[in-house]
Amino acid sequence: MSTSARTVSDAEARRRIRESLDESLIVEASAGTGKTTELVRRMVEVLASGRATIDKIAAVTFTHKAAGELKLRLREELDRRRQEAASSRLEDALEHLEEASIGTIHSFCAQLLRERPVEARVDPAFEELSEQESSRLYQRSFRAWLERRLARFLGRFAAPGTIAVRRQKARGVARLPGSLAP
Repeated sequence: MSTSARTVSDAEARRRIRESLDESLIVEASAGTGKTTELVRRMVEVLASGRATIDKIAAVTFTHKAAGELKLRLREELDRRRQEAASSRLEDALEHLEEASIGTIHSFCAQLLRERPVEARVDPAFEELSEQESSRLYQRSFRAWLERRLARFLGRFAAPGTIAVRRQKARGVARLPGSLAP
């Protein structure tokens, strides 16, 4: 494919993202290719056309940083477009921007669970884990699983009691089980 054909194809894809508002699209592209820019433009077009109001917009991403950037860029584009052409729809969208569901996939799912805790069978007062808490819980669970698997494997080859000693040495403890030494 020639460079000019690729450029036309790219331009056509971008136009379709912005203008084909009555169809759902999946956009795949590498980092830095303009996916967020086109998504923001598409959302503004949906709002400007009256197809949806800001409280019906949902945009999800994987990180809090990316979600914050998405919301900031949406605010900037709404403001820019509103200044170009006075639009009560865009003005309303700006005033109610916080009603849009723009965040991480985790926050979006948590929002759905909070809206319907009975159906989801969850405590309505549940809290999401921070990334740090989630990582710590994962590490602890993985370590426990690995120790069980190793104990089962090593138990076939070792005398009773040696696994506990090996486990404690791996944790930095240099005493025998049942020892009174601190």
